[in-house]
Formats: sequence, C-alpha cells, structure tokens
Amino acid sequence: MRCQQVMQSIYIFFQAFLKIRMPRLCTVPILCAFFFASTGETQAMPGRCESSDSSYSLEHGGVQLYQSQDKQTRLTLGGEVIARYEYWQWFAAPADKNEYSYWFQRTRLALKLNSKHFDFLVEPQYVHMFGLPDDAVSRAPQGPLGMGGLYYLHNEREDPYRLGFYQAYLRLRDLFHQDISVKVGRFAYSDGLEAVSGADGIKFNTLKNMRLSDRLISTFDWSAFSRSFDGALLAYTNRHINFTTSLFYPTRGGWDKRFNNQIRDIQIITATLTAKRGALLPGAELAGFYYKYKDKRKVTQRIDNCGSIACPEGVDIDIHMLGGRLIGLYGLGPGQLDVLAWGGAQFGDWYEIDHRAFAFDCEAGYQFIGLPWKPWLRMGYYIGSGDDDPGDGDHGTFFQMAPGTRKYELLPFYDLMNVKDLFFQLILRPLERMTIRTEYHCIRLSESRDRWYMGSGPTQERESVFGYLARPTNGQTDLARELDIISDITVNQHCKLLFSYSHIFGRDVISKIYTSHHDADFFSVEVELKF
Repeated sequence: MRCQQVMQSIYIFFQAFLKIRMPRLCTVPILCAFFFASTGETQAMPGRCESSDSSYSLEHGGVQLYQSQDKQTRLTLGGEVIARYEYWQWFAAPADKNEYSYWFQRTRLALKLNSKHFDFLVEPQYVHMFGLPDDAVSRAPQGPLGMGGLYYLHNEREDPYRLGFYQAYLRLRDLFHQDISVKVGRFAYSDGLEAVSGADGIKFNTLKNMRLSDRLISTFDWSAFSRSFDGALLAYTNRHINFTTSLFYPTRGGWDKRFNNQIRDIQIITATLTAKRGALLPGAELAGFYYKYKDKRKVTQRIDNCGSIACPEGVDIDIHMLGGRLIGLYGLGPGQLDVLAWGGAQFGDWYEIDHRAFAFDCEAGYQFIGLPWKPWLRMGYYIGSGDDDPGDGDHGTFFQMAPGTRKYELLPFYDLMNVKDLFFQLILRPLERMTIRTEYHCIRLSESRDRWYMGSGPTQERESVFGYLARPTNGQTDLARELDIISDITVNQHCKLLFSYSHIFGRDVISKIYTSHHDADFFSVEVELKF
C-alpha cells in the first residue's frame, strides 16, 4: 500500500512538472531514468557505466542527454527520490497526544548544462507528506509535541504537498583567466563547506561534513521541505587558500511547505577565508569567517528569555559574528588522530537591546585502522552562551541564524543556543558498505534564567511563527541525556538505506514541563534512490 502511494506521488509530480512546458524531447529520458531508479533495476547499470559509449554516467550526474565532440559541454539529467517513515513518542503531559507516525517522499530532478566557462542548473522539487498528526500541539509551555506537531502547525493539514524549485542558478567559472567563480540564482549553502577538495581524502571531508557544516547556515535537508538561498556567491581558490563571500535571502521551507517562497526581510552576508589543509599547519585546515544576519520580518512572536511575548511591530535583529575553525587529521600509531575546534563571538542588536554572545566547540577522536570494524572513538564539548539576566538591557543568548540542527543532535529537541553539550561518539564499519554511528550526549543549559530553545531558523515571513521555540527552565539547568544510533547501508551506487533511533532521558528542565512522561523516542527508516 505504501509503495503504491509513493508511485502515485511520483506520478503526480511528473504531471505537474511536465506542465511547465519542458521540451518534449526530454520527457522520455526523464521517465525512463525515474523508472529505473524507482524499481531498483539500476543494479545492472555499473557494467554499462564502464562502457565508453554509454549515455549513462553517475560521475557526470545521471543520464547524459548531450555531449559536444570536444567533451567540454554536457547536458545531463539526474535526480534523487527520498522516502522516510518517522515514529515519534514525545515527552508527555496529561491529555497530550504525544505518540504518532507519518511519512513523506521528496523527489528532485537536476538538469545540468556544464561547459568550459559556465554551469547552469535547474532542480525542481516535489514533496508530499502523509499522515501528519492534527492533535500533536499542546498548550504552552508544552507546545508542539515533536516534529509532527511542528509540520502541522505550519501547514494545517495532514498531507501537505508542494512543487517548486530547490535550485536554479548560473555559475560563471575562470573569470579573468583566474580561479574565480560567481554563482547567481537559487542555490544550496552550508557554512563550513566553503572549501571542499577531493585531495583532502574521504575521511577528512566526512569529518568536516559531519561536525563542521550547517552550524549557522544550512539547507536543513533533513526536513521534508528543506531550505534554499536566493542571491549571489563569489569564490576564489588556488592551491593554498579559498575565499568565499555571498549575499542571499533564505527561502521558507524546513517545516513549511511554501519552500518556493523567498523571505525578503532576512538578509545574510558571509565571508570565509580558508587556508587549505597543510597550507599553514601540517595536516590541518584553518579558516576565519564573518556572518551578518539582518531580520526585519513582520512576525509577531518574539523568542528570548523575556518570554514568548508578542511584538506587534515585528522582528528587529541585526547580528554580526566573527569566528574561526580548525580541523586536522594525522597518522598516529596504529590509526589516525583527528582534532577539531570551532568558535566565535556575536555582537549587534536584538530588538531594542544590545546583543553580545559566544559559542565554542572542541573535539578529538582516534580511529583504529587495523582493527576489525575500524572503531572510531570521538568526544567533544560544546558551549553556547545564554542570558543570565532578562532585565539588564543586554541579550546574551547565542543565536544560530538559519542552521541545520540535525547533525549535532540526531533527535533535534534542542539547539546550540544556551546549551552545554558533552558528547561521546563511536563509529563502526562492520561491512564495507555499512556504517553504524552511536552517540551519547550529556546536555545542560548554560543559564537557568534563560530558556530551552528548539528549532531550525526562520520559516515564515509574516504571521506568528518566529522559527524557534522557547520553553521555560523553571530555574533548572539539567536538560537531558540523549542516546542515538544511526546506521546507513549502501546497497549500490544508486540506493542507500538509513535507520535511526534516538532515546531521550529527560531531566529536571523537561520533567517540570512534561509531568507525565519525561522520556522521548524517535525511530526512522529512510530509502534514498539516486540516478
């Protein structure tokens, strides 16, 4: 039954997609490629990929529709289908509807034109959710009872769906015969991944993606509807450095089906200078960054330690952040040692008061390369500042801007704002195509007079939803312990399975709010098909 619903959603997507008058010549390759990706017949593809005259190339992004004689110009069509089932048992208070499940599918197609001096990409997206709970939102301070409640609160229906554009941009390369590129349009952006090089190695880039990216600015791809950015990005790179700067406006999305709508009243500016791995320190990459977040939305909800008070005139936030990061990987004894540090300070204006805040993260790990399952042990400590006095005229809560929270707490029931997180990681590889990641977090709030924050940034341009939730602490700081297990299995180059389980052991802050049940559970199964 669920399989039929998935295929029905795919059929609806194509009906809507073809209405935008895509050239008829492309229709047959799209449908054929989608059929192979959906039915699993792509297992026969690897042998065909090795053939020099094959029209299929995973490396080039899917089905090759055109290639010039000099092979410098290519038109390719690729895509992905993600289907995920989620089960939630949220913390409970009397009469709460805290247990439910739902699922969604997300389909993306990517039509890419690559040439010597420019790239052009159009990537439409169709999302359809099924079975959202309509009773998983409680009165304050409990609020939405998990992500299902958040989705319903934003969309007010059990099966929201939407067709739009995830990406659509033009990138000019090698400007002025230098390694300078300019990207204009709608694109994905993740802080921490401004300079990614295959020469750094898979493990180095895996660590960077897992523990540096998405802290402040992200597409939040774990959510059903995701987020994009409209604007321009300029990058310069050579053997030793990379400089990336951008100005853009986020779209809605995340929990909100209106992901195609730009939030014009939020402006984000970034500038990152990266010394590539080994350029300044052996085995290490260093970077300094600056971010500016300006928010003038007509959203009445105000989220800070003064309480979730109404602010009829809307948001008035102008924050700057200066910071840096270091990531290193070294051979040591029978394995590899990794180190990571990230941090920065924020200043600016928070409504009518001054904003001063900071955040810092320090981590280290060691992987035993020669042992069975290649155990990788890691630990770290993060602190994001809170506000210790709601009446002193200063706002001291670290602000995360527009992040992707999922990477740093696999069940995203808290943010990196007003929080201290001591965590331990164990990553195992029992099979060549299977990885198991286990984490344990000890989570406390930085300031008992501040709030317990949850969310992943702006989702509305007007109305009453700011993008974060702020729950009271009742004078407590001990929030929770979190146990996470996540496993991904690569079936083949086109198919991946992902299993995730999280259990939250609620402590003092949670037990004061959710009096009936202090623990929470989350389980998900995800299938990802790529072509």
